[in-house]
Amino acid sequence: MLLDELKSFSKETQDSFQKICNQLLVYNYLSKDKKDNTKSYYFVINYKQYFDEFFSLIGAELVINHDLGCIQLKNNYSQGNIKLKKEETFILLILRILYQEGLISTTLNNSVVITIDDIHNKYQSFGFKRKIFKTELVSALRLYKKYNLIENIGDLQMSATKIIIFSTITLAIPITNIQECYSYIQRLDSGNEEDTE
Repeated sequence: MLLDELKSFSKETQDSFQKICNQLLVYNYLSKDKKDNTKSYYFVINYKQYFDEFFSLIGAELVINHDLGCIQLKNNYSQGNIKLKKEETFILLILRILYQEGLISTTLNNSVVITIDDIHNKYQSFGFKRKIFKTELVSALRLYKKYNLIENIGDLQMSATKIIIFSTITLAIPITNIQECYSYIQRLDSGNEEDTE
């Protein structure tokens, strides 16, 4: 087994391998553009065959998008998925839409910068019966930050606060046409969809 070879690697490499395995098991996503993910991202790329062997033992696999610089740990048994509330799902889909729209104007990397106001404005554009509460939005954004989908620059309670949406959002919501997000939001709003995982 390839994993046996790890014992001959330096202590530092073994420690990094263990740390990143745990990081992926807890957070599921890595983005090359997120400062505290960059080293881990390249480590996984360099030792991919070892990660593949390790995760295959537990029924999981790595999904790597080299073009967008992001990695997902996918559990083939759908265990450990989080159950999202309706509002959390709306916010995630809105982030995915804003990411896609923002890609048109960004040239620096695969991340998109928006503001809290942008989320509110997009939410209101759907004509939902109720406004999104600040506490719901902050809670959802903290959740998505934990999973390396976004990062805030400033206080999440302030409307001008910037949010970086990382390319990992494309793995969390893997769609080929952004219209699918709009359609899903309409179905969810009309009550035709249950809370999602």
